[in-house]
Amino acid sequence: MLVDSIDEMRRFLPAIMMKGSPEVFNDALEVAQAALVEDILGQDLESRLEKKDEQDRRLLKMVQRIISIQAFLSAIPEMDLVLTDAGFAVTENEQMAPASQQRVQALMQSLASKLDDSKDRLVLFLLRSSDYESWRGTEEFGRLSDGLIMTFSEFKDVAVLNNITAAAYPKGWSEFLKLSNALNIALMTDVASYISKDYAEEILERTRDKEPFSHAEQAVLQHVKTAIAALAMGDRKTGMDQVMEAVTDMKKDPDSFPTYMASAEAMDLSLSHDDTPVFTMF
Repeated sequence: MLVDSIDEMRRFLPAIMMKGSPEVFNDALEVAQAALVEDILGQDLESRLEKKDEQDRRLLKMVQRIISIQAFLSAIPEMDLVLTDAGFAVTENEQMAPASQQRVQALMQSLASKLDDSKDRLVLFLLRSSDYESWRGTEEFGRLSDGLIMTFSEFKDVAVLNNITAAAYPKGWSEFLKLSNALNIALMTDVASYISKDYAEEILERTRDKEPFSHAEQAVLQHVKTAIAALAMGDRKTGMDQVMEAVTDMKKDPDSFPTYMASAEAMDLSLSHDDTPVFTMF
């Protein structure tokens, strides 16, 4: 177990006082660790962190924070929380009145936000670190990178929230992760039919390999990400409008997009799809 005591949990939940038997949280900790391994970490890194070597101290701390918050969130519905001068407390004292539902809900929302942020920070750390390059060969990395948008915070930056997307818009990190396959499908079908499959694959590979993008490429990439986010959530109009913006930018600066300019899609004088207006190439 990467978090195996109440004392370790308390390090990441300073406003929470936890009393009683550690067994109360054992199941929640096991489930939280298993979920993190499946979603992000992978089994190899889990095994490495189990050794708790000094060289992995920073990564271990990030992982322990996520596990602790997730376990506590999962356990809240089954616990009695009381509000004390020092904050919330988990207690077996039947003489103390439980905290109000409103306060408990506010606590859960705050912790959920911290959990999402902590998962994003973990992904960004792994992406930028040269000490954990092997993570890029894992199934977990592959699933994240397939969606091109690799953090929930970036998704919120590029995704359009409107009446069409509201129902499918992810409410947290776990729901965002579930969109990865839909994001990839949108990129490799609807978007690739305009920017070319070769260029769509190039974007994915360069993102996976940490290759830098020029300013011109970053602007196009922003349109592409907004497009696939919209398409994955069922907003085809916004998605295809953004695709057209990307194509327009690439045609205006052909030297910055050699892969696209060499494609059949770029050489066509015009493209017409049933569900989009005719778009005349420059």
